[in-house]
Amino acid sequence: MEKMKNTKKWLAIVPLALLSVTMAGTPALTNTVQAAPVQSFGDVPAGHWAYEAVGKLAKAGLVDGYGDQSFKGDRTLSRYEFAFVVAKAMDKFEKADEDNQQLIDKLSVEFAAELNRLGARVAKVESKTNTWIAGETRVRYFGNDPKAPNTKKLHGSDNFDFRQRIKFQGTINEDISWMARLSASSKFGNYNNGSEGTNASFDLLAVTAKNVLGIDRVRIGRFPYDNFTHGLFGKAVGVDGIRIDEGFGKVTFTASVNNIKGNGTATNSSTGDSGDANTLTTAQLSGKASDTLGWKAGYYWSDVPGGSNSGGTGSLNTNIGSFTQSKGWAAGFDVKLGGVVLIGDYVATSLQGASNLPTSPKGWAVELSSATKQQPIFFSAKYLVDAKKAGDFGWSVAYRKLDAGAIPSGAGGFDAQAVGYPSDRYSTFVKGTDNIEGWFVALQNTVSKNVIWTIEGQDLKIKNTDLTGGVGKLGTTYMTKLEFFY
Repeated sequence: MEKMKNTKKWLAIVPLALLSVTMAGTPALTNTVQAAPVQSFGDVPAGHWAYEAVGKLAKAGLVDGYGDQSFKGDRTLSRYEFAFVVAKAMDKFEKADEDNQQLIDKLSVEFAAELNRLGARVAKVESKTNTWIAGETRVRYFGNDPKAPNTKKLHGSDNFDFRQRIKFQGTINEDISWMARLSASSKFGNYNNGSEGTNASFDLLAVTAKNVLGIDRVRIGRFPYDNFTHGLFGKAVGVDGIRIDEGFGKVTFTASVNNIKGNGTATNSSTGDSGDANTLTTAQLSGKASDTLGWKAGYYWSDVPGGSNSGGTGSLNTNIGSFTQSKGWAAGFDVKLGGVVLIGDYVATSLQGASNLPTSPKGWAVELSSATKQQPIFFSAKYLVDAKKAGDFGWSVAYRKLDAGAIPSGAGGFDAQAVGYPSDRYSTFVKGTDNIEGWFVALQNTVSKNVIWTIEGQDLKIKNTDLTGGVGKLGTTYMTKLEFFY
C-alpha cells in the first residue's frame, strides 16, 4: 500500500516538473521572509541567491544526482525544479554541517509553497516559526585491558550503559534559530531503586543569529566545542559560551570564548561549582585551497590549570609537575584523496607557571577515513555512515601523539573515547589527549535505516615516561554500541 501511495505521488509530481521545464511564467517574488504565493511555473531569475546556495549543497554531497556544476547559471531553473532539489537536501538535514543546515532552512522557506504543492512531507516548509523534535537511543558495551599499575578491569554493570536524548530545533525567523537537547544516561542493568537515568539535563541549549551587528553569525549558549582545529581540541557536551563567524571572501574567521571546565570552588556543596569556570578563548581562520584541500590556523588562550599527584590521578597524565595557564597556536589540513579523506592537526603550546614540566609541549594527530561526505573532523565528532542508507559502511584509523599540557584539560578532542574507573591512574577517559600516543580504529555500519552499529578500539601508551616514574603501557580499550535515530 505504501509503495502504491509513493507511486501515485510521483505520478502527480513528474508531469508538473516536466511542464515547468518547458513553460515560463512571471518571475517569482524574492522575499524570503514572507514566502508569498508565486506563479505555479515561474522561473527563478538569474542571479537569485538560491543558485549559489543549492550549488554549495550539491558540492557538499547533500543533493543526490546533481553536481555543483548544475547550478552555475547555465540555464534558468523553475521554482518546481528548485523545490525538488530542496526536498532532497531536507532529507539529509542532520548530515549537513551548521552552515549548510542554515542554507536548507532558508531554501525551505523560499520554496515553501512549491514544496507543499509537491507533497514534500517536511515540517520545515512553514514560513513562520517552526519547531520539530528528534530522538536518539544508545546502548553500549565497554571493555578494557589495563596495563598501568593499580588499574582495574571493568566488570559487571560497569561494562554497559544506555543513553536517551530528545532534541528540539526551531526557526524563530529567517535569521534566528534555536536548539536544545535533553539527555539522560545510566549504567545498564543497575537501576538503583529508580535513581539511575532519571536525572535528565539539557546538555545543549543555544540560539544562533545571522547578520547581527554586521557579523555573519553569532551563536550563544551551550553547545559542543567544535570551533577550533579539526577536533584535536574538542568536547561533546557541557560547553557554555559564545562563538562568532565572519566570512571574508573564501576565508572564514571564527572566534569563541567558552567555559570548558568548572573550578569546583563553591562554598556551598549543594550548589556545585561557583560559576567561575575556567575559560578557553580561540581565534581561527579557515578556508579551502582547492575543492579537495581545506586548511585551518589559529591561536588560543586558556586559564585552565594543569596538575598532577604522585598517584597519577590529577588532570595531567603525569605524577609530577603543574602549570597555571597555557596558550599556543594550532594548524590543520583536510584533503580528499579519491574515496578517502586525510585529516591532520598540529598544536604548539607555551605553559605559564610551569613546574617540573617541559614548558613548550607540542602534539599532533592524523586520521584516514572513508567519510568523504561528512564534515572534515576527527571521529567521533562525526558519523562515518549515512543513517538513512541501510548497508552503508564506514571506517576510520587515527594516530595521535601529544606532550603533557599540550591541550587544556577539559578540551581534549580524544577524551571520553574510552571508559575506565575514575580512581585508575592515567585514565584515558578524561586524559586521552595528554602525554599520550597510540592508535584508534573505528568501524560503522547502518544495519537498517536509522540504526547505526559501531565498533571501536584503541591501544595507548605514555609518551614521556620520565613524567610517570617509568609507567609506559596503558593498555587497550574497546567499545561497541547501537544507536537508534527517530
